[in-house]
Amino acid sequence: MKSASLLPLLLALSACGDSPAESLALAQTAFDQHDYAAARIHAAATLSAEPGNRTALLLQAKAQIALGDGQGAGSALAKLAGNVAPSGELAELSAEAALLRQSPDAARTFLKSAASVEAERLRALAAIQDKDAEAAGDYFAAAMKLGGSARTFADYARFRLLAGDVSGADELAARAVKAAPDGLDTLLLAGQLALHRGDLKAGLESYQRARKLYPNSLAAIIGEAAALGDLGRFDEMKAAIANAVKLAPQDVSVAYLAARAGVATKDWAAARAAVQPVEAKLPQHHPLRVLYGEALLRLDQTELAIAQLSPIARVQPGNRIAVRLLAEAQLAAGDAKAAAATLRPIADQPVARPEELALMTKAAAAAKDPQADSYAKRAKAPPVRSLGADLAEADAAMRKGDWAKAVIAYDRVQAQTDGRNPVVLNNLAYAQSMLGQHAKARALADQALKIAPGNASVLDTAGWVRWRSGVDRESAKRLLRQAAEKAPRNATIRAHLAEAERAD
Repeated sequence: MKSASLLPLLLALSACGDSPAESLALAQTAFDQHDYAAARIHAAATLSAEPGNRTALLLQAKAQIALGDGQGAGSALAKLAGNVAPSGELAELSAEAALLRQSPDAARTFLKSAASVEAERLRALAAIQDKDAEAAGDYFAAAMKLGGSARTFADYARFRLLAGDVSGADELAARAVKAAPDGLDTLLLAGQLALHRGDLKAGLESYQRARKLYPNSLAAIIGEAAALGDLGRFDEMKAAIANAVKLAPQDVSVAYLAARAGVATKDWAAARAAVQPVEAKLPQHHPLRVLYGEALLRLDQTELAIAQLSPIARVQPGNRIAVRLLAEAQLAAGDAKAAAATLRPIADQPVARPEELALMTKAAAAAKDPQADSYAKRAKAPPVRSLGADLAEADAAMRKGDWAKAVIAYDRVQAQTDGRNPVVLNNLAYAQSMLGQHAKARALADQALKIAPGNASVLDTAGWVRWRSGVDRESAKRLLRQAAEKAPRNATIRAHLAEAERAD
């Protein structure tokens, strides 16, 4: 989306050599190619010469809806309808523009007695905005009875996914693929479902295809950036965010991703700069404020950090990150008693982590707290309970296929141990492979193989990560065969070997 201040110049440039008819043809071509920003500019060039051109107005409205500009689309559609209540396609487009403006009542008014698939889909979305899940489900069901559409299948799938019905969402996603395999909603849904399964690589591929086919889709760019961040590819993430900022410089989701990238790379100034344009409209307890608070803390703006973190820690005492950062900021500001009081509920838990106990030791000592020595002893002792909690979290994530969460938890286990447990190394290698981090996966698998060369699961993982990376596939098949010989009844090992041997 171009800056409003540049639009007159762009219109002037586009009008230099093109007639209204030529500008309209360019607008239609751009729209067909999903370049909605260009379509809007060329349609506006036509309208500057022919303000009443209905084709240009309709094209402009559709482009603005695709760009998320409900206000601009509503104005164009109002001109098309004149003094008459819109009907048919105009009513549906007017309702969609109203929903973009977060006006569900207006959307329902535009739709009135319309009974098309699209009208029922839009009524369902209006009900969702009203937080009326029962009505939304009824409207989606009505749309399905009328035959559905790719957008209906995709929106209904997202609705089912939010309700925890993953199998229902998958079924609807398959119908969306059949109806419109390269539709924007289809691709965005595929990315969302892949991320829900923990398959970050597949999710990234879906979002990247969506971004390629729909270059002005903010949702596609945000999805791509988020997946890149989960994969630890922060340089690419920052490039994607830069494109998102051009489209929506005031979007909170974009600011969150930009701040997240800054914190992940310890670029604290960039993290702070990402939040400042949207700070005024952030709810007091928005998670973006935690990232902002950390950036301010690292930039030695401790009082400002405390102001950001205090409300969150107060209403979310289980938010370990916010609580720890607040305590750290209070300690840096010279208020050791406040820091100790903030962190004590977490530090007193049996599953307190070493870094939390270390900070509590420092705060308690500075506050002359009689329990300071006790915290110091616990900080130096083997973190048995927190280690057990991390292992349980990692194992649960593996079972659910949440590879990113598994990696985080196993990394914590590695940091608390000598890093030589073959089961942890093996599982961490497998999770990294599923995230597409093939070099890391192979290094970890080889470490596990060196420690436990006769273990079937270790042999399987060492072979499988090689096979998935596409490097040294002969070695991969050899390792998979050895694993199958040691565990002939293991279905996973058999499946991995079968896939490798099919390529012969």
